Amino acid sequence: TPGYSGQVRCFSPMTDRIVDPNDGLVVGEVGIWTLEKHRRLQKYIDISRAVRRKFNNQAGATYIELHCGTGRAFVRETRAFIDGSPLVAFSAACDGSQFSEMQLADIDDESVSAVQARLNAKGATGIHTYVGEAGNTVEQICKTLNPHALHFAFLDPYKLDLPFSVIQRLAGFERMDMLIHVSAMDFQRNLRRYIEDSPSPLDGFAPGWREVIDLRERDELVRQKIFGFWLSLIRKLDMQPSQGIELVTGSNNQPLYWLVFVARHPLAGKFWDEIRKVDSQSNMF
Repeated sequence: TPGYSGQVRCFSPMTDRIVDPNDGLVVGEVGIWTLEKHRRLQKYIDISRAVRRKFNNQAGATYIELHCGTGRAFVRETRAFIDGSPLVAFSAACDGSQFSEMQLADIDDESVSAVQARLNAKGATGIHTYVGEAGNTVEQICKTLNPHALHFAFLDPYKLDLPFSVIQRLAGFERMDMLIHVSAMDFQRNLRRYIEDSPSPLDGFAPGWREVIDLRERDELVRQKIFGFWLSLIRKLDMQPSQGIELVTGSNNQPLYWLVFVARHPLAGKFWDEIRKVDSQSNMF
């Protein structure tokens, strides 16, 4: 992933947010594990280029993000500036197999403006941006999508903030592949609080979980069963989560996140199985 190493962080005088000295626009701050997530994203877009090229000659191919961020990020551990996922996706497809459209949304309007400016600077076309919560922006985006096109959604929420209704809505399109980030760290740190909360973030994430999970069991088993129930909800949409679900861990072997690839066509699952292993930090769920 392209990066710029800087010794000093610059801050916006208006918002006190970190800015990239290369372009003066705001960035997000991330952990080094984000690089692994981006490598998988990059590899999947690369391996699927022939299929995307075919659809670009017909109905088109769309890239979708509902938590797109600013398009650039500052890595805490290395103090480097790197491309965020929308720019990673754009660069990975820049060889005649570019997405015909990129549909990008975020709850933060300054982030949306920054990613739009950065993609414009790279000569990107077909960029559509939205500001709002994922449950709302997915409706706006889906109203514009060609039902005959090829679609790829990278769902990368902060914590467990991904309503299942988002997945349901996207799954309504026949040719929809999804790569979903599920925060194992949030699951581990906040499970008991989420169980006690009413309403709970888990109610949106996995609707109906309270009716099927025995909360008297130990936390590790409860987490696994909620996650398994979430996967079962996806299967009911006639979508197939890949058998290769990667649990990415940190330097102290602490769980960070799962990456779940979901598709309807078996070829997409085959692609994911070929590229999902990127280094030794990954473990099968």
